[in-house]
Amino acid sequence: MKHFIFFFFLSIAIYSQAPEAENLVKIHEATTIEINAIVNPIKGSFVYNTTENKMYFYNGTTWVEINDSQPTAYTGHFIITATGAQTISDLPFEPSSITFVAHANIESTTINNDNGVGNNSNTIVNAFGTMNGYARNDNGTINQQVIYVGGNGTSINDISRYSNASQCVGIRYSNQNGDNIGLTTANLTAFTTNGFVINVSSRADNLLVMYTAYK
Repeated sequence: MKHFIFFFFLSIAIYSQAPEAENLVKIHEATTIEINAIVNPIKGSFVYNTTENKMYFYNGTTWVEINDSQPTAYTGHFIITATGAQTISDLPFEPSSITFVAHANIESTTINNDNGVGNNSNTIVNAFGTMNGYARNDNGTINQQVIYVGGNGTSINDISRYSNASQCVGIRYSNQNGDNIGLTTANLTAFTTNGFVINVSSRADNLLVMYTAYK
């Protein structure tokens, strides 16, 4: 009897590992044209694209390819030139967290000169420093922080410091005494399906911001 029971369960285990073709779940097939013609697809829907031989799901906004080889990190940059909302898109995924880094008086991607003013200028154009920030999606709540430390190219009597728990970008330009002579700050307001949105609350100078986004 014991041998019979063992053989019975062993048979079930073997069968469960090799189902018949008709027992498999069939995903609806469609061409790219047919998929794009679907009116008001339901979020979470799956479809097999016969044009590309790939699986897709609908995330509520667009059809997204299901691909294990897709990147989980993406590095890019944007330039702050004005206050207000700024949308960064074209990321290959919806980010869950982003880190930021920027340096005072680096305003573009191609610079190879001094600050363009006379020596010992006690102004914004002679300020220097480095900021690091992050923004993270905590179950729908955006958690963010920025820190900065810097000074001025004139003889340094004091440093400039800045941190803010509701921003992800922050530069505090200073004179030689560490006095605040201008701020460029921004906070992240939304994660999108292919990027994020920041709101620039103040802009004392243009600023190139490098970022790394994580899926």
